[in-house]
Amino acid sequence: MSLLDLPDELLVFIASALDFEDILRLQQVCTRLRGVVKSDSALQYALELRVAGMMDNPASRLVPGERLRILRAKEEAWRLLDLSDRRSIALNHNPSGIYDLTGGTLLLGERRHSENLTGTDAVHTINLHSAFSHAEEQDTRALWSNIDLGKQVIDVGLAIQEHDLIALVTYSYVHEAQMIASVDIHLLKHSTGQPHPAAAKPVLHFENIYYLPGHCSIMLEISGDTLCFLLNNYFPFVNADPVTLVVYNWKTGEPKVSQKRLYSDPTMFNSFVLLSPDTVVLPIIPTNALEVCQFADELTASHPPDSASPNTEASTSSRPQIPFLKTTCILQLPPLHPGALVLRMTCRCEPNPRGPLSSATHADRAVPFYSDPEKAIMILHLHIRLAIGITRVYTMIVHRSSLLRITQDALKHRQNEAVVNPATEEPEPEPSDEYRSVDQHSDAEDTDEGFPHVPGAFFHPFYNPHRHARRSARLDDASRSEDDDTDSEAYPITIPWETWGPAVTRWFADELAGTRWITTTCGQRFVRVRSDGRLRVYDFNQLSLRRYLHTRSMNGEPFGAHPGESILERGELDADEGDEDEDGEDEDGGVDNPEEDGEGDEEGSDVLQIQQERRIRVVLGTTMVADLSAWEMPPQSSLPYIETSFASPDEYESVLLDEDIIVGLKMDGNGRHIQEVVLHRIGGPMT
Repeated sequence: MSLLDLPDELLVFIASALDFEDILRLQQVCTRLRGVVKSDSALQYALELRVAGMMDNPASRLVPGERLRILRAKEEAWRLLDLSDRRSIALNHNPSGIYDLTGGTLLLGERRHSENLTGTDAVHTINLHSAFSHAEEQDTRALWSNIDLGKQVIDVGLAIQEHDLIALVTYSYVHEAQMIASVDIHLLKHSTGQPHPAAAKPVLHFENIYYLPGHCSIMLEISGDTLCFLLNNYFPFVNADPVTLVVYNWKTGEPKVSQKRLYSDPTMFNSFVLLSPDTVVLPIIPTNALEVCQFADELTASHPPDSASPNTEASTSSRPQIPFLKTTCILQLPPLHPGALVLRMTCRCEPNPRGPLSSATHADRAVPFYSDPEKAIMILHLHIRLAIGITRVYTMIVHRSSLLRITQDALKHRQNEAVVNPATEEPEPEPSDEYRSVDQHSDAEDTDEGFPHVPGAFFHPFYNPHRHARRSARLDDASRSEDDDTDSEAYPITIPWETWGPAVTRWFADELAGTRWITTTCGQRFVRVRSDGRLRVYDFNQLSLRRYLHTRSMNGEPFGAHPGESILERGELDADEGDEDEDGEDEDGGVDNPEEDGEGDEEGSDVLQIQQERRIRVVLGTTMVADLSAWEMPPQSSLPYIETSFASPDEYESVLLDEDIIVGLKMDGNGRHIQEVVLHRIGGPMT
């Protein structure tokens, strides 16, 4: 009996155990198998999930056919950028500067005394989809829920879909005259506001520190059982170690690893992104680089040095020795102009990675699918002070999976070289074919047959980490004794920007107002409002882009044939979008911006109509940020994307992004407080 003698039901059962590439190949075998794959909604849903960069929610009550219908409707609506499904949310409190947006939940802090410029007394959350279940004329104030611990809140963290968890960081003075405050992390069940039942220690005491409101920033992210906590405390002339990063197991309340950075340390940072539950990337400000650090359970190292913070003796005697954070790889960013200085780096990658299903403490049945965290894009904002006395902002986009893959491959390559050539005196081996043939390499899991090739979409960078590791080792040998047997693997691999960056990133010149809010990405999409009033959505999903171009070509409508469509092909250079500084100078360095060619001083209704219509732009070629006052050489980047823009229906200072909702923010006249929140749901309800 052959495979084709089996009934369709058994063929579907067999195909359901195959991965994405194998299902694609299966339907190319013959007409019968193609029909089996095309006719089964579960198989089609599995294929569409992969192309859309989504993950199935096994807790959803919907059948595969309904999930498939919703997914296709969402993806088509994103392509059209349909903003007609709109709701305005009224606020029932005076918002503070604290906010978060993830998993369909928007959080805003409350400042009860509006004359104060700092401080958060409580937090309010709202389920965004609940606003669409109410009639448009109904008051939405009752949809907000309130959590008030009676303490000042200085940061929050959310893991709603995975754990129904909200973490609130508070401070309370224990010696107010000396300005010594206790910093604590409260682990609460979001739906009830009560201590989370999965937390053995519902309140994690961080430290007693010198604290002055407005001189401290905190960042907190949750992934699986991991809670990553970063404190930047710039209390003047008191704290010798202003930067502290601690990684907790929030269920047990025990710290996994920690790291302190001194004022004199050239590796200061003020934000981070979790690449996985045991890997974090740190944007290092003084060195203009990304540190990739790991904190696996098997990591063992010496405990951190004693802190200069108050109550040190009590904290060090009661706290177990915690291993250091281990830096495994350093990814250099584009070299700066000698007169330029990085003032600040902020980053985010939404959604956070999830732990294994067994570690989840909550089942969210409201959504059938959600963005795959591994395929999500990381956004990095660099605030650079130029020699001419102005500050400009530049934005880099890169996939989380690219950073993980580059780091892992560099480590594997160094390990292989250590096995093959353990003696450092021997000449360096020639790079393998995989590392030499960079233009021909593609990620094996993404070489799907039937799709056209997108240049740079799945680039695997050439890099010989052994060479750079030994170069760093040679520099350190001068200060090391001859009998020092330090293992070379203890030193992080340094990868130059030209080696890893151009093919897997995309750079933009940005506007300061738009970068005030960091929650502008979700999954593989990035949204922003420009000064021209157009709302732009950038989609960096490589599979979706390839299929879209292929489908248009097969239908006899190649992209660019319709009005409002443009394409930047391989090998072209495009000056990025420029901003206006306070002196009215164009921030793109004087290079013409093709995107603005049709938006100048032309008159007539035709130009006005074009501005109001939707525009779609596919960028496949290399672009550069042409600003020689910021960069030693203009950064070039080639990560393909599709940009859809539309005249914004409202005047927003900025827009935020969740899974399927664009959140528009309207501010007061001073630009300090949110006056109104407007929701645009893309593709209809999730049910």
